[in-house]
Amino acid sequence: MQSIILMLQQFINRKAELDFLERKYAENTSNLTVLYGKRRVGKTELIKKFLHGKKGAYILCTKDSWKRI
Repeated sequence: MQSIILMLQQFINRKAELDFLERKYAENTSNLTVLYGKRRVGKTELIKKFLHGKKGAYILCTKDSWKRI
């Protein structure tokens, strides 16, 4: 018998960050917003929540994604 553990991450207390992204999105200019920070603090969830229903791009860059030629 296998046990299944389901962990649900809650999206809490990100109003200030979402408001900032909404203001930038509403500007009538081009923007590049870089989001960085410690691991496991909800950066991906923040971007996914913000981009839901919008036209935009999410590009994940890691040290592993940069290959030397």
